[in-house]
Amino acid sequence: MSLADKLKDLRKTKQVSQEKFAEYLGVSYQAVSKWENGITSPDISLLPDISRYFDITVDELLQAEKIDERAYFEDCSRRSEDMFRNGKREEIIPIWLEAYRKMPNNPAVKEMLMSVYFDTDKVKYQKEIIELGTELYNTKNDPMLDSYYQGQAIGQVSRTYYENGNTEKAKEWVWRAHSIMHAQEMMFMQIEDNEEWLVGDFRFANHWFFDKLFYMAMRLNQVGVKCNGDDYVQKVNLAVANIFELVFPGDDMSYESLQHLCILHRCIAEDETALGKDEAVVRKHLTRAVACAVRSTSIQAHTLQHPLVYGWQIADAPTDHKQMVRALREEMMWQCYETYRDRSWFTELISQLDSVE
Repeated sequence: MSLADKLKDLRKTKQVSQEKFAEYLGVSYQAVSKWENGITSPDISLLPDISRYFDITVDELLQAEKIDERAYFEDCSRRSEDMFRNGKREEIIPIWLEAYRKMPNNPAVKEMLMSVYFDTDKVKYQKEIIELGTELYNTKNDPMLDSYYQGQAIGQVSRTYYENGNTEKAKEWVWRAHSIMHAQEMMFMQIEDNEEWLVGDFRFANHWFFDKLFYMAMRLNQVGVKCNGDDYVQKVNLAVANIFELVFPGDDMSYESLQHLCILHRCIAEDETALGKDEAVVRKHLTRAVACAVRSTSIQAHTLQHPLVYGWQIADAPTDHKQMVRALREEMMWQCYETYRDRSWFTELISQLDSVE
């Protein structure tokens, strides 16, 4: 319904004439007639008076779409989550662009849109990431949430600048972050008495710590850091893998965490092919990587029970639950494993991956 039709409908429902309505507003009845015929529109200053006259809000008068923001956000999250976990990053962007159009001041929507841009292509979407990140960094609504959104903004904007070759701007943004020694979650652990909040802060901080620990280890791999000998990075990978094994016994972890563990063991095996060249070590860690990949296909939603992440909710494996299996199968064809390709244990591992349904 157009504004013209809306005004006409409201006036007739109220059973008043154009003259009576015009008299209330202090305008001519000819002006009201033009509004109702779509020739002109009321001056913006008259909208509050028109709304009061018909006992509706200005939004209702203008027929602005009413949105249950929480429900709409959850719907967008449901629609995009599986796409994201299946690697369909570019296809998610329209979902959050539409949400941003409808809820331009919602920080959670901004954060999701920024993150999708970031995960899709930090070079192609540099401008969008930086603009959204700057908005989020300047958010001033809820101190607890603001801190989270600011942290996300700092992390993604700084990485975006770095990936686009602007190291100085990247460092400027990193300096805005809190040092780990002054982390908010750690400080709340010292003063919080509410048991539910205390456990919540504990598992939240640990979940993100393990996630970031993995990515920091991968950064060492990427740069090729050498410290205390060439096996330093391999030792780091092994140490981080052992932490994951301790915190998530029996592979009781999320699909993403299991993916991280699979990558860690595969990296350890890869490093061994160039360092000690100990076949037993290569076999051990490739075997563990395959076990992680196979296990990933059957992850079901449940709540973690280990004390360090107690109560953390994990989701089902994505619909394309064989992603990890395919990726590892391809990686085991790399040149570094050529020496072992004819070994019975190696062919058995490949067979395990191939047999996954």
